[in-house]
Amino acid sequence: MNNSEQPEETTEAETPAVQAQEHTDPIQLSYAQYEEFKTLARERDEYLKRLQRAVADYQNLQKRIEKFRIAARQSALRELGEAILPVADSLALALASAEQIEGAEEIVKGFRLVEKDFYAALEKLNIRPIEAVGLVFDPQYHEAVIQEETHEAPPNRVLREMKKGFMVDQQVIRPSRVVVSGPKRKDDGES
Repeated sequence: MNNSEQPEETTEAETPAVQAQEHTDPIQLSYAQYEEFKTLARERDEYLKRLQRAVADYQNLQKRIEKFRIAARQSALRELGEAILPVADSLALALASAEQIEGAEEIVKGFRLVEKDFYAALEKLNIRPIEAVGLVFDPQYHEAVIQEETHEAPPNRVLREMKKGFMVDQQVIRPSRVVVSGPKRKDDGES
């Protein structure tokens, strides 16, 4: 045999084209086979719908679990915050008392360090004090205990904080108890 007589080898790249040509011929089915294919196609479609519903249900379940996890965390942090807020109140009272004692600078310095560490620990838990002094009174974050007449600040401003408020994430654990500025009344004798 010489080289010209050898049969040509087909490459893998040519094979799919040849196979595709083989399947382009019309296929003959009996009515029973046709009905069986229709039944199988309906079953396939039903299984696909069930799978899609199952995937959607699973994704919804994951979302509900995540919401529940976040709510449970917030609830636990809120309970923790409510339990330790009296410590913050006691610390503030102790610091205020120590500041009134002459010669207690070292004690005040120690209380300030404890206070700094305490608030840093709360911050790690995402429990933060509510800003109040100098801000416009906001009933969502502040509880007005006293309204004080003054010309020193515009009406409805927080002048002092009686008790510090706290929040976890965006949820108030306890509002700040504050003194709010009110308009200075004119005396009855003035015109």
